[in-house]
Amino acid sequence: MKLEAGVEICNSDGYSSRRTEPGPLIVYADGPGEPRTAPADVAAAVGLSGIPEVILGVMFDNHPWMSSPGLRGRATMAGFAARRAVAEGRLTPVSVRLSAIAALITYAEPDVCVVTGVPRGDGFAFGATIGWGAAAARAAKAVVVEVDEDGFDYGGMLIPGNIVTTIPRPAAYEVPEFASRPADEIDLRIGALVASLIPNDATLQFGPGGIAEGIVGALDRPVSIWTGLVTDAMAELAPRGLLHGRVTGGYVWGGEPCRDLARAGLLDHQPIEVTHDIGLISAIPRFVGCNTALQVGLDGSVNVERVNGRTITSIGGHSDFCTGAVRSLGGISVIALRSTTPSGASAIVAQVETVSTQRSDVSVVVTEHGIADLRGTGDTERARRLTAVAAPEHREGLRVGRS
Repeated sequence: MKLEAGVEICNSDGYSSRRTEPGPLIVYADGPGEPRTAPADVAAAVGLSGIPEVILGVMFDNHPWMSSPGLRGRATMAGFAARRAVAEGRLTPVSVRLSAIAALITYAEPDVCVVTGVPRGDGFAFGATIGWGAAAARAAKAVVVEVDEDGFDYGGMLIPGNIVTTIPRPAAYEVPEFASRPADEIDLRIGALVASLIPNDATLQFGPGGIAEGIVGALDRPVSIWTGLVTDAMAELAPRGLLHGRVTGGYVWGGEPCRDLARAGLLDHQPIEVTHDIGLISAIPRFVGCNTALQVGLDGSVNVERVNGRTITSIGGHSDFCTGAVRSLGGISVIALRSTTPSGASAIVAQVETVSTQRSDVSVVVTEHGIADLRGTGDTERARRLTAVAAPEHREGLRVGRS
């Protein structure tokens, strides 16, 4: 291909270059139960020298090495335990949907992938998390398995790739601070409104949190579950007689209810190449994706990434499930959120700070004040319906802002 004079190809940062500085590139499998071993120790285990660069996904534990001034790399999920390192500039947030991470990791050509594994026969299987660990293990030149001898085997796939060594999983050093809070009255109200939208024989997707607890508590008919993160709330549908078939998910974040689900053969533990495949999701009839947001614009656009210039988290699987849900025959893409932020600001805004999920992939927005059904509506009517479910004290400001 011939380029005209003055045309420049820029490969300066992020995934536009495979790595930012010389040194080994280490990918950490993400999710609950992620590896704890420090990057320098992972590199040493395979005989690599130089200052490691990392690629991290969603990290739940507060690893001491993540506070190191020398940490450098990228975060495909900027929230949870990675938030401080992102805010301080030691990790660069990368805006990418989960379904695209496997391709990006492959392009990055990592030297090492480190994963947590549980013993199974003569090999090792993924434990609580598969996520994009399988794709990263296949893409890396070498795989290091951090072996959790006491870990629970949820029945996931064997760890693929070129496993060159194993290391013992370090003891827990700190209790993660990201436990899901119980639902309050507002969560229960929103959950009941969402549950009222769910058709018969639906397949649901939702995550952790109070609103999800509200949805589960309000369910009165059996559903199937296809999701990213499997939680105890989902597992507890089985003994209530409200679960059809098996729960499909890529990450498990729970306790004994999730283990009971696996013991009963009701957990289908899959990598993101399955769980977040938009084609597979959209082929499921009556797929209802229940997601939340930091902001919803009056046109229906959704922001899950940043507020006031501060990165809160990343796209994750949000847009994958929203897109799949709106394509599903009889499906619904639901955005459920409180009408105000913890600071009292409106979560319904004239225009979102950044568009994480486009407006065409949102069917319905639910707050504690009602349901805004956006299907088949134009911009003026969308704005009117969204204003009607905003907090009463903010509605006049939204009307003035759009006039």
